[in-house]
Amino acid sequence: MADHPHGEKPGWADTKTFRTALLGVLVIAALAVAGAGFLPQFQKEHPHFKVEGLGAFFAVYGFVAFSFIVLAGQHLRKLVARKEDYYEERE
Repeated sequence: MADHPHGEKPGWADTKTFRTALLGVLVIAALAVAGAGFLPQFQKEHPHFKVEGLGAFFAVYGFVAFSFIVLAGQHLRKLVARKEDYYEERE
């Protein structure tokens, strides 16, 4: 946990129990939504491409796209980042 300024005690959202419970709820919700993709009610009736008819295709596609954006952003930052003291050099 991060140190709190002026000796303040941590709030309820800073407790390890809350963070663990929140992570658990998010994982269960993600698995439930991905699992729902296998149910016929949640599948496209007339998919444009055959791959769209596979269960949980959109959940997997979204995860892969998001992961690509995050990983590409890390490398792009190396190209466009400036030094930490960039603005101080001019003075």
